[in-house]
Amino acid sequence: MPLVLKSIGNSVSSLGVLHVLNDGFLASLPLLLPFMQRDLGLGFESIGLLSSILAFAGVVLALPSARMARRFGGPRVLGIALLLYSVAFILAGCASGLVSLSVSFALASIGFGLFHPIAFALVAHRSSAQEVGKKMGDFTAVGDLGRIGIAAAATFLVAALGWRETVIVYGVLPLLIFALFFRHTPVHLDAAAQVGAKPHGLRCSENFIFAVIAGGLDALASSSIFIFIPFLLVHRGIPTALLGALSGAFFVGNMLGKVLVGRVVDRLGCFCVFVVSEVVMAALLFYLSSETSTGLIALLSVLLGAVTKGTVPVINTMVTNSVPDRALYEKAFGIVSFVGGVAAVVAPYVYGLVAERFGIVAVFHLCACFALLAIIPGSLNRVMKRL
Repeated sequence: MPLVLKSIGNSVSSLGVLHVLNDGFLASLPLLLPFMQRDLGLGFESIGLLSSILAFAGVVLALPSARMARRFGGPRVLGIALLLYSVAFILAGCASGLVSLSVSFALASIGFGLFHPIAFALVAHRSSAQEVGKKMGDFTAVGDLGRIGIAAAATFLVAALGWRETVIVYGVLPLLIFALFFRHTPVHLDAAAQVGAKPHGLRCSENFIFAVIAGGLDALASSSIFIFIPFLLVHRGIPTALLGALSGAFFVGNMLGKVLVGRVVDRLGCFCVFVVSEVVMAALLFYLSSETSTGLIALLSVLLGAVTKGTVPVINTMVTNSVPDRALYEKAFGIVSFVGGVAAVVAPYVYGLVAERFGIVAVFHLCACFALLAIIPGSLNRVMKRL
């Protein structure tokens, strides 16, 4: 674990700092919703609406973000994204009801929605072919530092200051960093990214098409697991006092998986690592769905967290290696983010219906099936190349 943290620390560049902030602040808003609900008298229907608003822009902006990055420069757009969710937090602290809170959540959603497709493209631009997996793994793990640190601190500040004061403080912090961002960070892409894009280059890349399909199926398998784990644990009779710790074990596994799997990809190749990860994910999902021992559940949570999010650097490396022109990175990651975003929006609703009709255990079995299905596109690609 210390070696993992040291590796992550070495990867925290200005882009890494923005990732810590983005993921940390994104994870903080849902934690603050119960306090907003109580003070503003909101119902659970309103809470569901706000959660949907927060996720909506990530899907809508995934494709346009590529054009914005090409026109204005990726780092500059990320700076604007930082400004948007900074202002959104300050507005949320002044909200008087659902309408004003919805406006602030919509603004935050735009800021958060712009980040990942552009950031992953920038990491790809700055990585050589021999270290894409390592760079992607370290960069994605950096975001978990924000989820663990910034999000966890939010509830402590609420207890000391109140939710309005906490939200405003959280808005001012990125606003100050925004001023430093434009002062110290170049606003244009690297020279390699200035090459004219080939508009139809991605359509001719079978590897890219298969990577997108595999990424979408993987998102169906893994994007909603964390939402349903607490319900499974309650179903298995795990004490509620332990739910937070077991959920934390899942986050620890996320961070470990991103760093370690990213390094293995550079050595063994994307296909092999992806197949093993998906098979292990399916096995762990089936095992976890029937386990009752608290100790084993904790271990399974760490391992499951590692393979579910460990596939993120694998898929990003697959995408990077499959793009025929570096000038198409922004467009490529925009498409991948769009497909993954749609899957992340659809999956919770579908799994909710499955849980309602067949029980919570069936959700984990269905996730395992999607994990196994995710192997098929890459396998077909390899078979087609041999024919």
